[in-house]
Amino acid sequence: MENKASVMGFLLITTLISSTYPSLATENDDKPLIDPDTSLDEAFARSPGSEEYNINAFNSVPAPEANYFMKNCAKTRDVKCDDEVLLDLFKNEPMSRECCLMVLHNGEGCNMLFAKFSSRLYQLRRFTSVAKILLLRTGKILSRCSAETSTPLSG
Repeated sequence: MENKASVMGFLLITTLISSTYPSLATENDDKPLIDPDTSLDEAFARSPGSEEYNINAFNSVPAPEANYFMKNCAKTRDVKCDDEVLLDLFKNEPMSRECCLMVLHNGEGCNMLFAKFSSRLYQLRRFTSVAKILLLRTGKILSRCSAETSTPLSG
């Protein structure tokens, strides 16, 4: 019983002290987050927006790959199918049969380039460390689509 009373007393005293002197429980928030001499215009000018980032990422791709992708791949698949492919790559959500047919029609080269370019997009940049895994998954997606679309009972 004495333990209970002493614990309750300790908690009461601690609560009263922390409410009377709140600065004891927190760090000093007066420090600036960035150096006061830093120009915000310069800091933000150096970080491109998502559109500029994507353009820069695409421009960093070797010209032969970029040209091949633009001529042979970019126009043969719709945005809905691209989204399904990304969901399959990142979340293992199977794509529709129609999209599988488009993926197979594009061929392995286009799909490998699509995975490579997708991993460089601003919106997906946190996944750049798994770019090699995306290429492996692309191969598995091609194999699965080939198996699903070639079976006579596939719907």
